[in-house]
Amino acid sequence: MVLFRKKKESGDISRIIQLTIIEGNNDTGDPPGKVFNLQSGNNFIGRDPLCEIVLNSGTVSRRHANLKVSYDKQKFLMIDLGSFNGVIIMPSTVIKKGKKSINSGDEVQIGEILLKLLALDQDEQLQTMGVDVQDILKQTKEKAPGSK
Repeated sequence: MVLFRKKKESGDISRIIQLTIIEGNNDTGDPPGKVFNLQSGNNFIGRDPLCEIVLNSGTVSRRHANLKVSYDKQKFLMIDLGSFNGVIIMPSTVIKKGKKSINSGDEVQIGEILLKLLALDQDEQLQTMGVDVQDILKQTKEKAPGSK
């Protein structure tokens, strides 16, 4: 048995961007483990039902922040939209009416809700494939000139 891995070409990776509640509030419907899938562009965070990430806690402003995801899903920018509490990039960076680049794996606090940003690469082109060498040799012999 031989294992082959297909060569990666640019643009083969599809990326899933998620914001997961690490510490939430079950009473407001923001339980730990709740996952929000993000899209490229603007992802508004707040209590407003029109936001992409709706957090129901009273410590979250109606339009608290915007998490901008670049179109190639490689860069992330957290923007505070003038919220009362600001946005905390853990462990201690506070953004008030400002913006800051963040990375996959960073934790962000919006009001009382602690969230974690994760970028997951889904590269189907790099899946390992098993090939039985005996089958290949058999097929080669059958196709060879002069074989029966």
